[in-house]
Formats: sequence, C-alpha cells, structure tokens
Amino acid sequence: MTATAHALVAGAIAAKFTDPVTAVTLAIGSHYLMDCIPHWDFGTNWRDRAKEITGALAIADTLTAFTVTYFLYAGKVEIGLLALVVGASLLPDWIETPWYIFFAHAKKNGPSLRASVWEKLTHQAYKIQNKFHTKAQFPFGLVTQVATVF
Repeated sequence: MTATAHALVAGAIAAKFTDPVTAVTLAIGSHYLMDCIPHWDFGTNWRDRAKEITGALAIADTLTAFTVTYFLYAGKVEIGLLALVVGASLLPDWIETPWYIFFAHAKKNGPSLRASVWEKLTHQAYKIQNKFHTKAQFPFGLVTQVATVF
C-alpha cells in the first residue's frame, strides 16, 4: 500500500481510538493487514528503475500522506496523537528501508555469506515485511487500495 493509504486508515483509527497505546497498536496492525490485500505502491517493480527515483517517489508519498491526513483530521484528532499514529502506521515500511537504500539492487536478492551483520539484519527486516506483501500491478493495485481505504 502507499504511505497515503496507510496514513488515511491511521487517521480514522486515531479519530476513533484516542488512547495512544490502543491507536498505535491498531495502526501498526492495520499496516500488515492492508499489505495482505493485493496492491500497487511505489516499491512495486523497484528493480526496473533507479533507486533515486524510487526514493523520491517514496518521500513524496510520505509527505503527501502526512499532509492529506492532517487536512482531513485536523480539528477532529489532537495533532500529536495524529502524528504518532500515522508515524506508527508507516513504521513497518521505514524499518525495511535501510535494506533498499544501502544494499539492494536489481540483481541482488539477499546478502552474501560474508555480508556484515547490519546488512543481514536489514535484509531480515525486509523479508519479514515482505511476507505480508501481496503485490498487484497498476491500475488494479491502486483500485484495491482505494477500496480498502474506503
């Protein structure tokens, strides 16, 4: 799912559950549940384009996620809680990001036997997150996201 889709669901969670522990727990859980639905996001087909482009798209999506969620929920949800819950909903993707930034490339599917501990740890984070991913191509994968958010 895009960061925007995760953030919109997190905003709805924060609007319904004002207890931070409950809201954060549900937001993190929602991330994994949403990723089980076939979807397209900016990481789909990342091996077919430059890392810099994928990174720029991911940053733009994250900024859009926070901005749109703020405008939809400002005044309805305390801003600190909203930021916390939206951040929590994006955390699983952020945890796998170091693998993409520092180690992954089009022809590399995992660390070598002589890889550093850091590389192996980041790859494990990537693998855990990707166990939940069910990818779909555009436009079908965008349609499923819109339906999921609504």
